[in-house]
Amino acid sequence: MRMLDDDVKRSVFKTIEAERLFRYDCEVPYESITSRLEDAFAKAVGSRYCVAVNSCSSGLFLSMVTAGVAPGDRVAIPSFTFIAVPSAVVHVGATPMLVEMTEDYVMDLGDFERKIADGTVKALMLSYMRGRVPDIDRVMKLCERYNVLFLEDAAHSLGVLYKGKQTGTFGISGAFSAQSNKMIDGGEGGLFVTDEKQIAFETMLYAGCYEDNWKKHFGTHEDEARLADMTNRYPAYNFRMSNLSAAALLPQISKVEARAERFNANYGKLVEIIGAHPNIRIPSFTDGVRPASDSIQWEFVGLTDDQIARIGSRLIERAVKIDIFTGGNARCFWNWGFFEHAEHDCPATRNMISRTVDMRLKLFFDASAINAIGKTVVHTIDEILAET
Repeated sequence: MRMLDDDVKRSVFKTIEAERLFRYDCEVPYESITSRLEDAFAKAVGSRYCVAVNSCSSGLFLSMVTAGVAPGDRVAIPSFTFIAVPSAVVHVGATPMLVEMTEDYVMDLGDFERKIADGTVKALMLSYMRGRVPDIDRVMKLCERYNVLFLEDAAHSLGVLYKGKQTGTFGISGAFSAQSNKMIDGGEGGLFVTDEKQIAFETMLYAGCYEDNWKKHFGTHEDEARLADMTNRYPAYNFRMSNLSAAALLPQISKVEARAERFNANYGKLVEIIGAHPNIRIPSFTDGVRPASDSIQWEFVGLTDDQIARIGSRLIERAVKIDIFTGGNARCFWNWGFFEHAEHDCPATRNMISRTVDMRLKLFFDASAINAIGKTVVHTIDEILAET
């Protein structure tokens, strides 16, 4: 099983042969593969509206802008996330506020409540880093209690369900990633979803839907007067997705569930092999979460920093590609030098992720590959321990 199967290649070649790479080079929505992608994705995740954009980062920015986040506002974000999340907050002109994580790599809701209780936080951009999801019911109650806008960064969580519902569809809006190494691969790309018509229409316009090109989106024909009045009232940021990316993505939408099942099976097999090792701690999933584990994380326990570094280097030498969240890694919040924050404002998170291993579980991995990887990890740890 591969990400870019023959049907994906045929879709891309067909789009190239038609010489229609621009999403608005059409007369009606069905002629635009980007519009068809939006329609298919909205239906797949259970949202009323979808707007395809050039990246999830653009989707996060638009999520905040359309929800009413303004320059000077404070936006809570988990302290374990990718640099794109605080960057989007800064792009809006707002200030990121970091929240501690638990040992299961989800946002610490106790710390979240403490930090929003004074009423100075405008929004929460909840990032489901590596598909890890907190108690969303409690998140929503806290946001309602303290009048905090709830927005979702679902870049890593397509296929991840909370109580049977797709993550990214609980808040005002959500943004998914179609960048390589995600559940669907368009090279680059983002998919913004919402159930609110006004937000969907504003997002279309902000993303670069100019003149009367809104007619080329599904779901707009009943609101032509409204959209005509909205046109030219919003700046166009030119965040549009190209038909080329959409052509790669559309055939993959129907494969998400099968991919999630394969990833989860491989994850379970790997956990069986490495999970019993005394120097490995594997985080648990929140009750009610059905994961889509296209990666695995574990924390090294009882090892020195030097031992961890040596294990990491030797695993890479043995073709087991892992990342350890140290050095200049873009997921280490202490490396984010583009906004003011105390270097040690989330000490528990820093201590945890500095000892965390991250490994992608490629779709083409089969049972024999997983078995070999697991045995190599265990052998390498024991080998380094014997040497030191």
